[in-house]
Amino acid sequence: MKNKITMIVLFILFALCMTCGVYGLILNLKEKPISKPNNPIQSSITYKYFLENEEVTELPKNIITTVTDDTTQNKDYIFKKYTCSEGISGMFNNEKWEFVIEENSQTKKGTCDLYFVKAKYNVTFILKNAIEDETNQKVIDRETDGIFKFIPNDGYIYKSTICSNNKEPIWNDKDKSLTINAIMSDTNCEVEFERKQLKVNIVVKNGNGNTTETVFYGDSKTIIVEPKDGYQNAKVSCTNKQVATFDNNTVIIDKLTNDTTCTITYQQLPKVNYKITISNPKEFENITLITDVEQAFETGKEGKVILRSTDGSSPKLDCGDNIPTTKELDSEGSTKTIEFSFYNMSNNVTCKIIK
Repeated sequence: MKNKITMIVLFILFALCMTCGVYGLILNLKEKPISKPNNPIQSSITYKYFLENEEVTELPKNIITTVTDDTTQNKDYIFKKYTCSEGISGMFNNEKWEFVIEENSQTKKGTCDLYFVKAKYNVTFILKNAIEDETNQKVIDRETDGIFKFIPNDGYIYKSTICSNNKEPIWNDKDKSLTINAIMSDTNCEVEFERKQLKVNIVVKNGNGNTTETVFYGDSKTIIVEPKDGYQNAKVSCTNKQVATFDNNTVIIDKLTNDTTCTITYQQLPKVNYKITISNPKEFENITLITDVEQAFETGKEGKVILRSTDGSSPKLDCGDNIPTTKELDSEGSTKTIEFSFYNMSNNVTCKIIK
């Protein structure tokens, strides 16, 4: 019984002590004011937000991603600058991503414009006669240089690039790359490649037709040449593995892929003399040969004979496969004189007079 009374007394004393402690704490709080935050609420300042110099309705917010090395972070936007009215000053806290007004400006009223830019920019291309290298980056960090490689179509070379924002890229023909310096906005470029122009030099030995021609890559070229008197049977050779065919004093170079020089060398013909024989049927007694019937013509030279009619007719010749050119030398009354020419004599020619 005595122990029970003792326990009750102790419990009552403990309760009284707790009550007094709580009451004292409350009195202490009432006497000590609650501390205020370091930065008072800036309700007197109006904020405007600009992204790439265009006003937006709210503060651009970063979605931060960490690169694989766990140290580098990718951000969407970068704070660039601010302008405030009424002499308000402050600084932008990149860690908390907020603008902090300096203490001496916290009581001022005004407007602050906050300017942001993108941290990365898209670069896109429209290509003509080429494709992009698959390793090209599509997104470039602000204010860094972008280097982009292209693969031209066969036979095409760089012509020009036109980019937005007045960008003037630099072309490197050695590694077929385009450099755009200090990218500071989304950029679109049109890149054009044009068909390569090639030079064909024609060198004719023992003949005529030396020339230099311009040809587009992949096209063919036909050039006419001619031998000097006494030369025929040309041999043709071209540089840079180009192939040319030769027929009837015509050089044909097919599908040019490189600058090339083709040399045509005519061979000297053996010096053989040929004759032109004219047979005159009885019905053409009024037509006579007035050149020497015994004259001979050297190989490759021009052969000529002259006929004269006294009955007003124009003499004609049938020489088989050898077709002469004709020229009227004179005509007076019933007399007509005609010259017959055979170029590049290479055989005896037999003709007969016909109507």
